[in-house]
Amino acid sequence: MGLSPYIYADRRLPDEATVRETLADRALTKFGDDERLERLHRVFYPVFRVEYRYETGEGKLFGTEERTAAALLDGLWEDNDDALARYTDGTDDLVRRATGDYDFGADRPTLGRSVLMQFQVPTDEAESLLPRRIEEYRKQRGNTANVFLRKLRESYGLPGDFDPDGFDAVTDIERCYLPFWLAEFHGPRSDDVALVALRDPGAPADELRRHGWLSTFVSEQPRRLAAFGYEADPDRVERAIRERIGQSDEGAAGGSGDSDTGGEPTRGESSDAPTINRQGSDDGRPEDEPAVVQPDGVEMQAESVVEPNPDRSFADVGGMSELLDTLNHKVVRPLADPEAFEEYGIGVVNGVLLHGPPGCGKTHVAGALAGEIDHALVEVGPADVTSKYMGEPAQKVEELFDIARANAPCVLFIDEIDGIAGDRDGDSNMNSSEQQLVNQLLTELEGIAEEDVVVVGATNLVEDVDGAIRRSGRFDERVEVPPPDAEARRAILKLHLAGRPTAEDLALEPVVEATAGYAASDLELLAENAARQALREDAPIGTAHLQAAADDSQTSIPDWIDPADAAEGGVVQPDGVDLQATTLVEPDPGRDFTSVGGMDELKERLRNTVIEPVRNSETYDEYGIDVLSGLLLYGPPGCGKTHLAGALAGELGHSFIEVTPADLSSKWMGEPASNVADLFEIARANAPCVLFIDEIDGVAGSRRGSTSDNQQQLVNQLLTEVEGAAEHDVVTVGATNFVEDVDGALRRSGRFDERVEVPPPDTSARREILEIHLSERPIADDIDWDAVVDPTEGYAASDIELLAEDAARHALRDGSEIRQDHLETAVWETHSSIEDWGEKERYAENDLTSQLGRQ
Repeated sequence: MGLSPYIYADRRLPDEATVRETLADRALTKFGDDERLERLHRVFYPVFRVEYRYETGEGKLFGTEERTAAALLDGLWEDNDDALARYTDGTDDLVRRATGDYDFGADRPTLGRSVLMQFQVPTDEAESLLPRRIEEYRKQRGNTANVFLRKLRESYGLPGDFDPDGFDAVTDIERCYLPFWLAEFHGPRSDDVALVALRDPGAPADELRRHGWLSTFVSEQPRRLAAFGYEADPDRVERAIRERIGQSDEGAAGGSGDSDTGGEPTRGESSDAPTINRQGSDDGRPEDEPAVVQPDGVEMQAESVVEPNPDRSFADVGGMSELLDTLNHKVVRPLADPEAFEEYGIGVVNGVLLHGPPGCGKTHVAGALAGEIDHALVEVGPADVTSKYMGEPAQKVEELFDIARANAPCVLFIDEIDGIAGDRDGDSNMNSSEQQLVNQLLTELEGIAEEDVVVVGATNLVEDVDGAIRRSGRFDERVEVPPPDAEARRAILKLHLAGRPTAEDLALEPVVEATAGYAASDLELLAENAARQALREDAPIGTAHLQAAADDSQTSIPDWIDPADAAEGGVVQPDGVDLQATTLVEPDPGRDFTSVGGMDELKERLRNTVIEPVRNSETYDEYGIDVLSGLLLYGPPGCGKTHLAGALAGELGHSFIEVTPADLSSKWMGEPASNVADLFEIARANAPCVLFIDEIDGVAGSRRGSTSDNQQQLVNQLLTEVEGAAEHDVVTVGATNFVEDVDGALRRSGRFDERVEVPPPDTSARREILEIHLSERPIADDIDWDAVVDPTEGYAASDIELLAEDAARHALRDGSEIRQDHLETAVWETHSSIEDWGEKERYAENDLTSQLGRQ
């Protein structure tokens, strides 16, 4: 499946003159009558247009119809798929080489740049993304599947008749661009900037709002597009305004005819467009060459600790979205709009304490914060202020804050603050010089509260910082900088590979998965080592180079990493375990007892015997009642044992681990027992959890006859593990058709104390199950439920689910709601799977089965 090298777009943009003319009377920002259109940029957003083939679900009796459709996938890994889906129809007939007449990289005063945002996603990964998403849907169960399908359709604009089971294959994939005008508006103050995305400036307001996602995307991190040649540059604009001020007595808001936009300013009143506030220097020094201020009488050299113009921002921080959201909300936005926050009684945060393992990016985040708010960065560590001479450390602290005030607005970053002001609780050996240092730091922190200085401290552990410093009111915001998660590791690798030659088919995912628990600095070194290896081979950096670098590396913070911190998608993979946790563990089962139709007595029994003892373990322990070690569910196939176990996990708020005999078996001596040990190791690492062993008799069947050494070892290992599982917040649930088929040792006290039958559903349960499976489907109001439910006596729960799906397919074919005739036809087309069960008679004659089971 080849890709053309040409640049295609889904449309041509109107010319600049048309845009300016149609924007002249539009109200697009919140700057009111002083709104100015400063520059226009053409921005080309990269997307993959993926064509795929699928069959519609027309029902068994009427066949299917093969169709093709298209979806748009984000080319930047930025999760804008939902917003991009609306443009799919416009890519049916692409404009070939539509960008050929645009001058990329040419920065003109009135027009700005044409910005081609280059693809960040390898083509092969984009090609497999939609099939992977559809496969994920196929693995869902119950209501979770319906929610997932709805999200799948919304994210990729899939047609209403698309059935994931009918998906065939991706037939074509093409790279193209969605072009936008990005209008850069300025307000009456030189530091007020708003960005508005447009495709057809003359369109109605609601149509313009459809493109608001792009202006929000850019404005959330104003320097986000700098890597592609675009950056909103208020400093350049401010210089132009100052030049006009020097030529006229009019204020910065006047002089519309002299604007370097070359036209009349536009007028506006209100908008929700994000605003970016920038603060420039007013000491007369050139804006493009900011000077470092050395305060009088200060011996500490300001140039050694001050970075007047940090060249990084949040766009340069890989991942860490939650951390950046916190800093945006707590620091950046209050500084950008202090009046609005003061109106609501919310002050500006002047102190932040960053904590987390070494090498995870605390220093980088502090510098990015300074760049994000256009502050200077003042950075010091313990070596900059400590001294062996009495009183000198306190003097250096005083000088440090003098430098910060002189170079305000600034971020004052104190690295390893615990090395300057460590915890003094119970320490009687602190000398007077150390005492003076801490006292001086406290004084300075309190005295700088009204200054334009944001103080950021960094430490590995919060409790290592002196208690008085933590209580001073200066570090009320504590923000963890943890080891990067998978998303952050991917972004960090991309940052350190940017600008280096990389192979077109470079795949990051294997290395992202292999580096769970690595620090950010470890990933930087890994990228460098991969680059060195590629250089030796005189080749672009490929997947093999990254993988080799990962194989030769290890985390620098092994003592800092709890297994949960290295979890992938909330799933912990314990060290030395061969079984793959990610294939077995559901962190969120997505269902609880409300998704279990009927079974009221059964659910109440589980509440009393399992849920209450787990939730109130201390009370039960006080009365000498242990938490349940194991629960054995038994009953005919298809009656909901697996669904019930998952619902129990959801009701408890536990993870859900599901295994079958195939997951544990092996022909190799001793390996099944080893697999059982691995399974419970995974369960303990992901506790609290419900560990569900389906068809447990296939793992530990009755040993009345002779058994192999392998089976003997497996059963013994299972006995050992089940006995101690409850102490580690693991609820073990087994499922079988017949209790007597399970090894007798497992049935004895201390293993599976509670046995619960899951019989075929009665009339009320069948109706509830049917209503659950129809709850998110369009259904008529006049259904005669008795006429549908009564003929299904003897159906398993899975048969009822199939009935609901069959009725829905008939309704889809008719293009209507699910009606009475659709349901009755589905009843006629389905039957009880229990009737075909070869063990039906044995079950009916069993002493442990219910009266219903013997009917």
